[in-house]
Amino acid sequence: MRLSEIGSKEIVDLSKGSSLGQLWDTELLFERKNGAIKAVLIPGECGKGPFKRAQEQWIQLPWSNIVKIGEDMIIFKSEELD
Repeated sequence: MRLSEIGSKEIVDLSKGSSLGQLWDTELLFERKNGAIKAVLIPGECGKGPFKRAQEQWIQLPWSNIVKIGEDMIIFKSEELD
């Protein structure tokens, strides 16, 4: 599967029932040794206004948490935080 085929898919959290945007809006974290995708980095919603990028925090979604890459969306299950 190519990135161009899944880039416009919406990322949905199965645990919370929330959308975190499209894959195009994320960064990918790769393993140095073999080039495998390690995690998807999703921009948080921390900043406001023109300096939003500098204030953002990234949410790290381990690639192993992805449950299904469907026709319209990428479904993952977040880990519950206590």
